[in-house]
Amino acid sequence: MNLAENQRRDRVIAEDAPAIIEVRDLVTHYGEVKVLDGVSFSVRRGEVFTIIGGSGCGKTTLLKHMCGLLRPSSGSIIFQGRDMTAMDEEELAGMQRQIGIAFQSSGLFNSMTVGDNVAMPLREYGNVDPRLIEPIARLKLSLVGLAHAYHYMPSDLSGG
Repeated sequence: MNLAENQRRDRVIAEDAPAIIEVRDLVTHYGEVKVLDGVSFSVRRGEVFTIIGGSGCGKTTLLKHMCGLLRPSSGSIIFQGRDMTAMDEEELAGMQRQIGIAFQSSGLFNSMTVGDNVAMPLREYGNVDPRLIEPIARLKLSLVGLAHAYHYMPSDLSGG
């Protein structure tokens, strides 16, 4: 199979696949300022989707809505067939465990070691035996080539 055939096959998969996330008529206000006005789109499994725009246009606000960190003024966000905007806090927390966020900047707590940063979600949100938290955090770091960095501070890591 050549590259063009592979790309066509991927497009067919994406077009036939159900939406993983749908944003429908999303409106958000910060006070009197309307930041998002009727934003709608869907992203299907296998599809690459990019959000671009100038500084202050609402990209971060939109992404925070998509992972349940903000509630919109109106509209809905459907993730895997469930409306996130209609969920209570407990349901939303369960859904958020299925969503990963990659921050543009570090996204780490500077006052904690890298290992403690990785372990924090397990302590705070996981139903994990406390004796297993450190081994799991070490495993996760080893999976991304950072096993050596468990005791480093975030400032000791290279961003490049």
